[in-house]
Amino acid sequence: MTNQLLRSLLDSIFPPHCVACNKNTRTGCWFCKDCLELIELIQIDPCFACGSVKREHDCKRAGDVQLTSLTSIGYYHDPRLRALIRSVKYRYVTKLAPSLDALIRRYAETRRDPWPWAGESAISIQPVIGSPERIRARGFDQAAMVGECLRRTVVPWGKESSLLSRSSSMSAQADLAPGVYRKANVKDAFQIRKDVEIPEAVLLTDDVFTTGATMQEAARVLREAGVKRVYGFTLALGA
Repeated sequence: MTNQLLRSLLDSIFPPHCVACNKNTRTGCWFCKDCLELIELIQIDPCFACGSVKREHDCKRAGDVQLTSLTSIGYYHDPRLRALIRSVKYRYVTKLAPSLDALIRRYAETRRDPWPWAGESAISIQPVIGSPERIRARGFDQAAMVGECLRRTVVPWGKESSLLSRSSSMSAQADLAPGVYRKANVKDAFQIRKDVEIPEAVLLTDDVFTTGATMQEAARVLREAGVKRVYGFTLALGA
């Protein structure tokens, strides 16, 4: 029996249900069109230091910024987007990749401003890689999955890159209170791989930007290695 026939048989016995609303999608998709269209999209790029979406705000982290820009699609408090991300991250539903593609395309179609990296003729796409233990447990890296979806949909000229390696962190960032604990937890967690060519521009991808500690630390290491511009991209903003 081929894999396609097996999947069809399993889908007929256990029909896919939307991970957000639990509705039977009847299309083999695990995230329904209604939930996709109801996700609230962020209309302006957040502050790349603190993540605020207010154009005028008192940024408390302006002196600690390593990113050139930050782009996020929606808010993590949106129940539909949160269900989509958590299903990829904790339930390991890799079949949601087409839904991520559709979400990024929808965002691209409604985006008012040019992409921050629009002027880059060459750019490397680098995931904010997770710890080796978590990647082994999941069988994939969700940050890399976001990068692959982004390249397929809006950055086809982007080069898939493996510039960074990561050592184990003491704790999962989500288990720590925002602030100095998260920053300390990822301090020196990333290293530049040996014998890699350092590009001028890198597009860092991840699932969620909360305090930004992990993404800023990855950006710091890239900057110190010689990368001139580090653009951040995440599916969601906030805890």
